[in-house]
Amino acid sequence: MGLSPTEKRIRENLKENLSKLVNEVDLVAEIDDLLETFIGDKKWDEHVVELMEKVVLKPFKNLRIALLVVDFQNDFVSGSLSIKEGDAEEDPIEALPHVNNLLQNMTWNMIVYTQDWHPSNHISFFEHSRNPDRELAPEDKSRKLRPFDIVRFIKPVSTVQVLYPSHCIQGGWGSQLHSELHRIESAQYIKKGNDVYVDAYSAFSDNCGIKQSELEILLRKNDINAVIGCGLAYDICVMHTLKDASKRGFLTSIVRTGSKGLSSLKMDEANEMFQKRGVAIIDDEMARNISTRQAYPIEWIRLLIHQAQIELHGKK
Repeated sequence: MGLSPTEKRIRENLKENLSKLVNEVDLVAEIDDLLETFIGDKKWDEHVVELMEKVVLKPFKNLRIALLVVDFQNDFVSGSLSIKEGDAEEDPIEALPHVNNLLQNMTWNMIVYTQDWHPSNHISFFEHSRNPDRELAPEDKSRKLRPFDIVRFIKPVSTVQVLYPSHCIQGGWGSQLHSELHRIESAQYIKKGNDVYVDAYSAFSDNCGIKQSELEILLRKNDINAVIGCGLAYDICVMHTLKDASKRGFLTSIVRTGSKGLSSLKMDEANEMFQKRGVAIIDDEMARNISTRQAYPIEWIRLLIHQAQIELHGKK
């Protein structure tokens, strides 16, 4: 049995509204497929219209976006942990014009710079892995360690840790944002990794997930519901920050041109995670479209329609 005239009208209206959000002819067919999956065995009625309005369309009408510039610091650009020394062979300097374009030529509701801010004897530092205030697991204590080895500490906190060269030491040159990175006067700053014994890749919390930064509070206070991320390193701090943003319910994107990574393998893993979580990997043009509210990533549409589908059918 086909749709009634009323159902056809409701469906076509929703399709038209969703198509305006992506603003790409090539994606109209996918909008059709998304709507078919969404409705399942339910009927197109006013309840469905209200649900789609609340869950899918309203977030875009009330969109408030934060730009997160993650760890664009001297040590990651050209210092002790320079990203360009990784096997991905990506140079952070090449990302700098794209990040500055985001900062200077686009409008965001909030801008946040994050910084690794480590004490001089931080648990992640290879040079301090055998300090007397910490104890390696027996299997690591007995072997010769090298930078980027993964070890297990059993004291004072039980943790698995990647060992890095000393970097981003509080107040030092390496911890400072790169001199050519544009600064926005009204921006907020988040410093992370300042606990001696616990690392913090994400700008939202430490690696144990126990100590939360003030970032989420700041975003909520400013009614932010979407996050655009860029910076260093793509596969570590940017990835973990945006993963956490997604987990906390923010529509999330990473600007690929404004982000550089260390490991090709880890970047591939990050991309898989982004795809699974609906984190859009975007270019400068899409970033501009988002900032001007002209178009949005299809990943965001998929994610919200899926949420509406769960609410409509009462299951995942």
